[in-house]
Amino acid sequence: MSSKYTSLYTDEKYLNRRELSRALNTTFVDSFWKEQEEYRKQYRYQLPIYLINRTPLYVTLTPVISDKIAMFENKIDNTLRLYRGLDENAKYEVRKNAFFPWLRAISVYEGVEISDISTRALLNGTYREDVPTHTPVIHYLHTLDHYLAEDQRLLPPDDNFLADAFTYLLGVPELTKFYREEGPSSYRPTSIINGYDYDKAPARDIEVMMERLFEMLKGTDKLLINTLTALFYVAYIQPFDDLNYPLSILLAKDVYAGGSSGISAFMLPLEGLLSDHAIMESIKECKKDGDLTYFILGCMNSLNRLLDVLKDQIQQARVSHYREEYDTLSPEEEKRAEEIVTKPSAPVEEPQIEEPVEEVAVEEPTPAVEEAPIVEEEPVIEKKEPKNALKPSGYITPEEMMETSSVPGYRFGVPANTLSDKEVKEYVRYLLETNPSLNRKQSTFLANHCTPGRYYTIQQYKSFCRCAYETARTSMDHLASEGYYEKLQVKNKFVYRPATKGEKK
Repeated sequence: MSSKYTSLYTDEKYLNRRELSRALNTTFVDSFWKEQEEYRKQYRYQLPIYLINRTPLYVTLTPVISDKIAMFENKIDNTLRLYRGLDENAKYEVRKNAFFPWLRAISVYEGVEISDISTRALLNGTYREDVPTHTPVIHYLHTLDHYLAEDQRLLPPDDNFLADAFTYLLGVPELTKFYREEGPSSYRPTSIINGYDYDKAPARDIEVMMERLFEMLKGTDKLLINTLTALFYVAYIQPFDDLNYPLSILLAKDVYAGGSSGISAFMLPLEGLLSDHAIMESIKECKKDGDLTYFILGCMNSLNRLLDVLKDQIQQARVSHYREEYDTLSPEEEKRAEEIVTKPSAPVEEPQIEEPVEEVAVEEPTPAVEEAPIVEEEPVIEKKEPKNALKPSGYITPEEMMETSSVPGYRFGVPANTLSDKEVKEYVRYLLETNPSLNRKQSTFLANHCTPGRYYTIQQYKSFCRCAYETARTSMDHLASEGYYEKLQVKNKFVYRPATKGEKK
């Protein structure tokens, strides 16, 4: 085989033996495959880690492959730079869209049955279910939010970071155990490689294997290789009793965060890689002789498409932000516009021709003084609540309401909704599916009046749903009894504040 084809089937496509046979349309590829191996050995980069059966891991770094990796790192950095340039509201919108397939992937890894509509509610902040099996997905979302916080201090990719991530994924203040203490003690047949192998690392070897990985991750000269190696290795040896896939993803993101991207590296869309069929096939090739190049190039191919999707989501958030900024008037502009609209226009005077008239003395009558009518104020009649009405959970003053409001420019009694029209419809559907005791009007009102820090009234429900006062009162009390609102008394009236996460019964 000429050097032209040797380079083609390594640099351009990096074929395995079976793919090479298919490309050459022959089953006699022993000599051709030997030439491929000889060419690849010239550029072998040995890694300080090994497979469970002690086969060393390595990466083939020909000049062409090295250039591909460098160009791909630039694409990642440019995408993450766009994300860092957004304001907090735009970042929140990007995360809501980007996290949805990530959480769906985590639910598959962990065997969690959670519907798409519940996942959307979780991202919109409207999740109110009490389903213990959803906990791994909920905790993974909280873990991502934790590491993407602006004030978050990065931890180096070592056992301390894994312990920190593990506590967030489990939702516990501290760990009672770390590495897996039990595991296979003998070989077992597997379809992944030729021969025998462990399905996960023996418990006695875990600590040593992880220490070698941490030592390798200290270097930053091959950032993308280290990132994807960490993803592969933790998922491969499975050092923990559970949550190995989420931990491998978080560790890989933390590795890349050690470069110039910082905490924005946790926006890398790595979650779907370990369920990609092509990548799973590349892992099988890696396990045959330790060539990790198959896995790295396979991940780059899948990530290329996922990064394009993330970039589109970032661009859409930027456009939406600029549109809102362009359409929104400042308080001074709103006042000026209102004055222009309400100010009566001056009448246009038509020119008149003066004609001579005779002067006649006219005695002006004395204007009669009219007495101003006395208007009696109507007494305000407060509606008394029936005895079986829901009792308020506490009392609050108007001053306290201003202090506790989390909404900028807060005004009492003015509804403000942070959800889009699409998200409102999804939330209504979610409420009706997860709580049969709610009717459509109650669900629709709640979906449009669920902003944290706002206070809503019975009168607002009455106006929104066009119903009687008593219907509005019983509906608001029902929503409060179901845990969606907290009923409070302010002076001689009642207000309803949206319950935050964890307050629903």
